[in-house]
Amino acid sequence: MVGSGVVAIGTFKVPGEATISGNVQGELTAAALNVLPSGEVTGKSVAQTIVVAGKMNQSTTAMQSLVVDATGVITGEIAYGDLEIRRGGELLGSITQIKNQSTLIK
Repeated sequence: MVGSGVVAIGTFKVPGEATISGNVQGELTAAALNVLPSGEVTGKSVAQTIVVAGKMNQSTTAMQSLVVDATGVITGEIAYGDLEIRRGGELLGSITQIKNQSTLIK
């Protein structure tokens, strides 16, 4: 977990769930990613499932499911298996659906 007010810069590989309420810059790979309303991730993010209530910028890949909550904003290159956008959530950029697990993401 990256707590509120914390800025983490680098490459992160999380075997389980990563919960972000602070600021992460760099590359983040996790089984599951949960970006809370106060959280922001900038860089390349890849996870099986991603739930965004905060902000994600640059490259976001949810191999299985991507959920954008009402307060969530994702910008940049976005790829997902399944997508759910709650009223008020925003996707801005290049959006691609992953048809199967073998699809390669740029």
